[in-house]
Amino acid sequence: MIKLNRVAMLAIALVLGNAVAFADDTPKDIIDYDAKPAQKVIYPVNGQTGFVFNKLNQVFKSSTQGYNTIIVDSSTALSAAQITEIQKYLEQGITIIIDAKAGMGTAQAVAQKIAGFTINSEAIMIKKSADSLGGYDVTPIASNAYGSKAAATDSTSTAEHVSNTIDDVFGL
Repeated sequence: MIKLNRVAMLAIALVLGNAVAFADDTPKDIIDYDAKPAQKVIYPVNGQTGFVFNKLNQVFKSSTQGYNTIIVDSSTALSAAQITEIQKYLEQGITIIIDAKAGMGTAQAVAQKIAGFTINSEAIMIKKSADSLGGYDVTPIASNAYGSKAAATDSTSTAEHVSNTIDDVFGL
């Protein structure tokens, strides 16, 4: 893995005796070339039975402090206080994943309560948009790479690949 920042590149150029000019739009932070997924600290709320939590808990650190992602288990009802607290974290820029057991449709109802909208998905990731127009960045997450057998209406139907599995969304 190679990590170089602007200062390191300038130092190398000076040691080698080369004159280097950097444009003002050159990134000033570290550039990571190993293509590993960004490390997350996850915090489960309302339970730990959802398929997203069960997968991410194997890869990322789970903690009640220093987290950047809250995973909300939607398989049991949330209290009004929990919903208000989650809305507060969403507005602060914390990523919220509304999770459930695979095949359950409870994420949509919880997304409606938390963010005021929903999409048809087994799990839903919501983050406040960094765009100047505001709003939310929303990503549906599927439990597997193919449509469910229940979605097939007849024997001629074929399951279609879904690119929003946990592995695809989080680069696992």
